[in-house]
Amino acid sequence: MVKVLVVYDSRTGNTEKLAQAVANGARRVSGVDVTLKKARDITPEDLTSADAYAFGSPSHFSIMSGEILTMFTNIYAHRHALAGKPACVFTTGSGGQVTALENIERILGAFNPKWIKPSIAVEGAPKQKDLEQAEKLGEKLAKATISK
Repeated sequence: MVKVLVVYDSRTGNTEKLAQAVANGARRVSGVDVTLKKARDITPEDLTSADAYAFGSPSHFSIMSGEILTMFTNIYAHRHALAGKPACVFTTGSGGQVTALENIERILGAFNPKWIKPSIAVEGAPKQKDLEQAEKLGEKLAKATISK
């Protein structure tokens, strides 16, 4: 069984809805165990035991949330655990979510993941089409993990 870790921060619930959709999509793939966790609760063990990752953040002033940035800072010493493993990114916001997504990708790039794209940037509350896109992203992430 391969493990997919979906990490997110959410204040309004919008990013959490996308995180749940990504997790639901990953769960569609047989042989995949999915863990959904808030960024503040991530441990180095969570990272090293996972085979793939999805990271989600709200946009605050066109940057990722402080919780996500703190998590990346805290796990940087364990970046080798993510190297070469599939990873994707998603954001929500009321402006600047694309820039926030790009900033997350730039930082996550230092961890040298195998990118699963396209990333998702949603304005406001996710609509049904956004949730479907997030489920497809989760499924794509899980399939990339199985085929690794």
